[in-house]
Amino acid sequence: MAPRTRKPKNPDRIVPDEQVEILPPGRGLVLDWRVIAPTVALGTVTGFAASLVVGGGGLLRHAVVGLLGMLVGQGLVRLTGWRVRTGHPRLDDAAMAVIGAILVVLLARFIA
Repeated sequence: MAPRTRKPKNPDRIVPDEQVEILPPGRGLVLDWRVIAPTVALGTVTGFAASLVVGGGGLLRHAVVGLLGMLVGQGLVRLTGWRVRTGHPRLDDAAMAVIGAILVVLLARFIA
C-alpha cells in the first residue's frame, strides 16, 4: 500500500512549530524494554568481544562501545554492502557489530 500524501487545505497557511506533530496523534514515544534489553545485552557482548581483540575493560564501557559498534557496523553494511555471512541472521548482526566496535575503539584511541 502506497503512503498517503497530505495536501494542506490552504497552502499559504503557516503552521506554528507547537502544532507540528512528528509522532502519530495521541501517541507518545513508547519505550519497550522487551526490545531495548536484548539490544543492550547484545551490545555488551559485542563490546566485550571487541575488547578481547583491541583491549579495554569495564561493563559500562563494553555496553557503550558495543552499542556504538552496532550502529557503525550497520552503517558499514548500508554504505558498502559488505556483510559477514555465518548462516544465522542474529550472528551476522553480532559479527558486524564486533567489527564496528573494533573500529569505534581504534578511532577513539586515534583521536585521544
